[in-house]
Parts: sequence; structure tokens; C-alpha cells
Amino acid sequence: MPYFLVPARGCPYWSSQETDAGVPPAWLGPVLYSGSPHGQYGGAGTSSAPLASLTARAGLDLADELGAHAVVYPGLTAEQAASLTVAGRHQGAARVLDLATDVAHVRDLGGDLDLWWNGTPAGHRRDIRRQWRRATEAGLTLVPLTGQQMLPHLPAFTDLAVGTAERHGTALYGRDLFERLAEVPGAVLLAARHDGYLVGGLYCWLHSGCLYLWASGIDYRHPLGRHAYTWLMTEAPRWAIEQGARRIDAGRANYQAKKRLGYQPHVLRTVIHLPTNADTTADALTALSRRLGEQARRQHPDLPW
Repeated sequence: MPYFLVPARGCPYWSSQETDAGVPPAWLGPVLYSGSPHGQYGGAGTSSAPLASLTARAGLDLADELGAHAVVYPGLTAEQAASLTVAGRHQGAARVLDLATDVAHVRDLGGDLDLWWNGTPAGHRRDIRRQWRRATEAGLTLVPLTGQQMLPHLPAFTDLAVGTAERHGTALYGRDLFERLAEVPGAVLLAARHDGYLVGGLYCWLHSGCLYLWASGIDYRHPLGRHAYTWLMTEAPRWAIEQGARRIDAGRANYQAKKRLGYQPHVLRTVIHLPTNADTTADALTALSRRLGEQARRQHPDLPW
């Protein structure tokens, strides 16, 4: 079970949550995260009640040894969150929080591109197809890059991904991160190229029948840049279907664009084990969850936050 000790503002994923919510940092000191500080999904160590208990015990012991202010388990389903909530209480955490903190956007692929298009909301389908067609006719092409194939293209993609993330308020990525992950099984950079130039890209993971879209970067200075995101978000399903994938997960944030493309929202939760009964921290975390929920419900009013 991996744990990462990071400074109060050292977790890119959590910092992006605070930025999105428009709240000040909740943590007063270092925090122990279960799973990658860049990850959006968790759940390791929750497959059974005894294993969740061991996971909680290990996290609390390590937090005590390292002086961490909390143990954080992000990106959980409701079932995983419930398991770690019970385990944390049984293992003596002074305070346990089970908070809704994020939304994953998922669609079934349906087996062919016609079914994909038919599943796109009728009110947006024509405009999306128009953007896709214009970019295709203008010469935008999809180049899937895996493993070592990615490396020569990562400097340019990193610049685009950093710029795109900063447009949304938080610097999340670096070239070193992309390079180290290139050899992980399933990693693929879906590059949108025009006359050999990188107009945009999606850094993705193909795993267990699902294509996960993780990081995007678009060159909005390029004449095709205004179409590139929509074009990539329609080319990615086509490529995934060709690989035999059954689902596509478009990740977090950018709710409006993903709703237009027909993705269904699924709430993700974060369980936090506090070694001390820190009311101020607990109140700040609860406020963060509430603010994120308010934002999510602007696009998904019936979301069970």
C-alpha cells in the first residue's frame, strides 16, 4: 500500500481541489496521501474489511511516525469510502471524515462510432460534429504515441499541458512526470498534429477495457486550436473502440464541456483520518467539499453529493 508524505501545499491534486473551490489551504502541516499525489482515483487496500483495517492501521502508524497532520484517501467510490470510514474509526483515528470531493465523467463506448455519436446529446451533436469535421478536413490527424515513442514529443506537450492547467488556476504537471510515466503499461499520448506540428494532445491510460483521459494540452494560438479539444474528445473514443475498450473516463473538472459530450457524472469521495480531533481543519475540509458540490450541481443539479 503506497503512502506519500508531502508538504501542506505539495500535493498537485489536492491543491487543484482547493483552487477549484476557491478556499485557502486546509492543511497546517505535512499530509500523508494514499496513492499518487497526482492521482484522481484510489481504493487500494479496500477489497475486504480486514484489508481496509490493515490499511487504516498502517496509515495512522506511519502518520504518527512521520508527524503527518492527516492520512488522506482520495478518489474513492461510495463503497470504498464506507469501508475506510469504518476501518478508521475501529483503528482509533481521532476524527474520520467521508467527503464528496470530485466527479468522474464516464461514458460507455457502445462498440462503434455511430453508437457513440447517437449517445451525444441531440442539442449539441450537430455543433460537435461540425467542429470535428472542420478540423479533420483542415488536416488535423491523430497520432497515438506509446512508450519511447512519446519522449521526443513530451517537451512540446508539457508546455501545452502546463499552459492549459494554468488557465484553470493550478500548475499540475511537469516534463519529468510525463517522462517517468511513459513506460507504464497502457500509457498513450493521443497527439493531434497538423503538418507535423503538435496542436494538442491527451495523455491517457488504457486499462481493463477503459480509456482514462488524464492530462490535456491545447495550443490555442494555432488556427485549429479552438477546435482541437472537441476534436480530440471525439477522436479519443474512436481510437479506444479500435483498441477494444468498452468505456471511456474523461476525468474531473470542465463539467460543462463533458456534459455536452454526453458523459455521465459519478461522485468520488475522499476519506480523511485525523490523528487529532482538529476541529478547525475538519471545518475547512467540510467547507471545501460543500463549495465543490455547489459548483458540480450547477451542471448536474441532481448529483447525489
